[in-house]
Amino acid sequence: MTGADGCALLGSRLQALRDLKELTQQDLALAAGVSQTFLSRVQNGTRGLPLGLALELCRVYSLPISFFAVADGVTDAGQFTFRKRARASTRDERRVKRLYSEAARLFNAISAESGFRTSGLPDPKEFDNDPEECAEALRRSAGLGPDEPVKNVTRLLERHGVGVVSDLDDSFEGASDHVGVSRPNAGTERPLIALTTQLPGAVQRLSLGHEAAHWIFDRQLASPIGSTRSLEESRAFRFGGALLLPQRVVAERVSETLSLHGYLRIKADYGISVAAIVRRAKDVGVISPARYRSLSIQMSSQGWRTNEPVEVAREAPRLFLQAVEKVYGRHFVSRASDEHGIDPSLIRRWLGVASVPRQKPEAEASNVVSVAFGSLAAAGAGSQDRSGQ
Repeated sequence: MTGADGCALLGSRLQALRDLKELTQQDLALAAGVSQTFLSRVQNGTRGLPLGLALELCRVYSLPISFFAVADGVTDAGQFTFRKRARASTRDERRVKRLYSEAARLFNAISAESGFRTSGLPDPKEFDNDPEECAEALRRSAGLGPDEPVKNVTRLLERHGVGVVSDLDDSFEGASDHVGVSRPNAGTERPLIALTTQLPGAVQRLSLGHEAAHWIFDRQLASPIGSTRSLEESRAFRFGGALLLPQRVVAERVSETLSLHGYLRIKADYGISVAAIVRRAKDVGVISPARYRSLSIQMSSQGWRTNEPVEVAREAPRLFLQAVEKVYGRHFVSRASDEHGIDPSLIRRWLGVASVPRQKPEAEASNVVSVAFGSLAAAGAGSQDRSGQ
């Protein structure tokens, strides 16, 4: 079947709708007023998708008819990579993957049409696939000195052609077990990094660095990453830590005897959680495994795993929004929704408009971030950052 504009309607998009709405096939059949057997045949391609059924589902779920005309594209290749907890559920993962796929497809198309630059991330082959060297190369490309903190990770990545979505999903109450998601592949030079929900600033910044590492090192993955302890995940964490806190800074400011509270000043200066600093100090050999275990026990006993002192300001993306506004002008949400077949409420969420406050002007945003990295007095030693790493 075809839609009103003559485009073919694809029954395979029923699976996309189910993933986005977390519906069983029976749920969707009931909502559409058809039998589950019929819906199954449409979804697997043995029956065409009737225009009437597509229109009814558009009415029920507030979708443009173009939703059912979306075919796979360049961003649908590659393996998904996640920054997630080991307990993350498969059901949540399906939704996160589908949301990311829709956002990546939109960003890739809009970024290209707007004429924005393609990715300028380091080539790992030039640095023997060393995460420390690649992180240092990205820092140099951003004009940072060897000891200088990254004041805004989001802006650094955006200036290297990487799109960022900081609030991908609205289905989680509180923290999600899936923190960050990407789908690195060799077919696009317009990468997108997505964070599932609003995160504490320190967690947000490290997660962005972590997912950027996947885009640098893992575009040729042949199979999914099987464990949070895998080589790929360890390398991504190492890169994220090196981007935020160079090894020479760790060597200068951390010692075997530094107290747990002594790490707070480093957090305030560099916008990286104490938990991540401690792990980084262990990874680069500045503290011993025994000292790492001792500090980890102290953090747990003081409740820092979920409520770490010193607040780091959250960052707000702007590249994705600027690209959409440049292409579509004033009515960018409705026009992007119709042309690309995406739920308009998702576009508003990803771009940070309507339900999510718009980003402050650059100068004002920079001031907010720099306050977080000034000193313990500036950051407020009594404030809390709900972060692990």
